[in-house]
Amino acid sequence: MEKAEISLLKDGFQLEIPNAEPITIFHQWLRDHCRCAECYNDTTNQRKLSILDFPPDIFPREYNLSDGVLEVIWDGGHRSKYQISWLVKNARFLGHNQERKITPVPWFKLPDVARVELNSYMNTDAGLSEVLSSLLRYGVAFVTGVEATLAVTEKLITRMAPVQKTFFGEMWEVHNEEIADASEVASETDIKPHYDTAYTSIALGAHTDNTYWCDAAGLQVFHGLEPARIGGETLLVDGLNVSMQLKQRYPESYERLTRMPVSATYVEEGQHHTHVDPILKLHPVTRELLQIRFNLYDRSVLRTLPRDQIQQHYNDLRLIAAIVADKEGETRVKLSPGEVIFIDNWRVMHGRTAYSGSRLLAGGYVSRTDWRSRAAVMGLLDN
Repeated sequence: MEKAEISLLKDGFQLEIPNAEPITIFHQWLRDHCRCAECYNDTTNQRKLSILDFPPDIFPREYNLSDGVLEVIWDGGHRSKYQISWLVKNARFLGHNQERKITPVPWFKLPDVARVELNSYMNTDAGLSEVLSSLLRYGVAFVTGVEATLAVTEKLITRMAPVQKTFFGEMWEVHNEEIADASEVASETDIKPHYDTAYTSIALGAHTDNTYWCDAAGLQVFHGLEPARIGGETLLVDGLNVSMQLKQRYPESYERLTRMPVSATYVEEGQHHTHVDPILKLHPVTRELLQIRFNLYDRSVLRTLPRDQIQQHYNDLRLIAAIVADKEGETRVKLSPGEVIFIDNWRVMHGRTAYSGSRLLAGGYVSRTDWRSRAAVMGLLDN
């Protein structure tokens, strides 16, 4: 760190670093971020200090900057020390809560995403890191050479993070048992059917899963154990690209879709899930796209908007739906046994072409907090 200088202000310090904008560091913020053993537990990475443990007009009695360390003795006698490098990283207040080491890249057609061989993924940090990096950059990654069984697919997922348990179970299989025959299937197999369009052979437009949950699955993982003889290709559409196109071409519609509350619902015997949120959720700090919640199948009765906004909402919904359905932005992938695909369900929409004959797809969900935790532990996210 180049030589820094510090000066006292009425309510804070001004830190000056060569070739950079001065940083104003408020006294309250500085006292709140003391990392001494009395104020912070390094083992649990949690504060011991309460915001009520010091007054709002806290003021330094003495301070000294030497060898890259700011030492402050506060009114009342508490002594705090701060590394200047730590302050430069954390005290700029620029509206960022996380520095990205990997910038998401929007795409029309699926680019050259990671395709990592099973042994590398399961047994090396480099292999796992390649898959996670691809998910952070493109929202999609593959692992190849996987035995075509549900058990091995589960082991593959848990190498990254726990399988998310939901009312669908943990690992699941999707096949084309007709919904009308679900009661017969249940009696024969003792497995309760799910009344979802995914369990048919008709085409599914691009969508994200779980828009009816307050915390939709973070990753969707598919393994085509038995591909359909005709059709049954997986569709992929980049929601980041969709939102950027919408913002560029129809900025007013984009703005409304980031604010308008729209509800989604899933109902079956013993289950009734409903959640309300905008179709385009923005990060509360950066205002960048955090999540696309696009699923035309799971929309509830539209009663979350005032009467005078209904017509406009349908116009906006048509615009984003047309971009999602545009074949120019669609990639088709024929999943085959041995090839597992990881999809960021908060970003990349998936669908399926219609098919004939039998088709068996294995898969599971991973929560967003779990897979991004693994990415942070591996140094791919800088919190």
